Amino acid sequence: MADPRGDVGVALATMRARCLIRGIDLADYQRLSEKVAGWDDWWNQWTAMGEHYLGLADRYQAAGWQTSAGAARVRAGVAFHFGKSLAVQDDARYRDLTVRSVDAVAAGLRLLDPAFERIEVPFEGHKVVGNLRRPRGTARPPLVLLLPGTESVKEEFPKWEEDFLSRGMATLSMDGPGQGEVGFELGIRLDYERSVSAVLDVLDGRDDLDLTRIAAAGVSLGGYYAIRSAAFEPRITAVLANCGPWTLGEEWERMPPLYRAKYAWNLGGGSEKTARERAKSLTLDGVAERVDVPALVIFGGKDVLLDGDRHGRRTAQALPKGELWMFEQGNHAVTDFAAEHLGPGADWLLTHM
Repeated sequence: MADPRGDVGVALATMRARCLIRGIDLADYQRLSEKVAGWDDWWNQWTAMGEHYLGLADRYQAAGWQTSAGAARVRAGVAFHFGKSLAVQDDARYRDLTVRSVDAVAAGLRLLDPAFERIEVPFEGHKVVGNLRRPRGTARPPLVLLLPGTESVKEEFPKWEEDFLSRGMATLSMDGPGQGEVGFELGIRLDYERSVSAVLDVLDGRDDLDLTRIAAAGVSLGGYYAIRSAAFEPRITAVLANCGPWTLGEEWERMPPLYRAKYAWNLGGGSEKTARERAKSLTLDGVAERVDVPALVIFGGKDVLLDGDRHGRRTAQALPKGELWMFEQGNHAVTDFAAEHLGPGADWLLTHM
């Protein structure tokens, strides 16, 4: 029986730029690609990479090289994440690599960043989780919430966090419903913004954050979540939405098998038909016009998942204070033009929040 994800070579090609901007070394990715011929190889080679860097981290830490040890642990955690990020079939391995990724990134950030905090937020009988980091030398920095998409997670974002930290902003990368470790208990839901509000409620009253300036930034489905959050959570003062859908279900046939299989797992409990119907409810109809704060929409003209006009331009035009950065040659999440929007996007948020 053919794997519903299709050819693993498609994943290697489409994930390359994304993996590199999130901290995977180019040479490591090239070596991995040479060894991956099927989906079992995908699991195994990413796992081997993560274990390699954990071994290096142990050596560095024993030598007293705390910064090198921290960086190696974060890199291990990112590798474990990518190993399970496209999983649709093997739940036990998915859980194992999720836990290993969470533990490795948290351990690495504790070595790299004395201000790192893991925030656990009670939410409807469960919890949502965030990694909070604050910039050095800023007593009350503004806060940027970093929201993952369908199969990205907070452990993917340490490199992205640095774009904000270096500009004097704090970051909270969160796993909400359907994401990362939280996804073990809570599935994807329409009202994601409720989890964002729960996080802000827990942070309320802190004197080491400027909570009058809060931005939401998201990638892929996280871009959609960022806009929804701004529409319904009045504490958000600016938005950055990178390649989020207007209506997810509009593009089902356009999606490569790899992504349809992933959504079937996350949205439909394994049923593509169920997932497709649920995807229609993930829409900005009646939502975008409620966002009365500055909003930056970033999109790629060659996005293989979402048409740039139907989703990017439409969203930017519907937002009362929307601005569009369209990269005509850009792919999904514009990972192939990252240098032109990651840092500048952080500058834009700092200016507008």
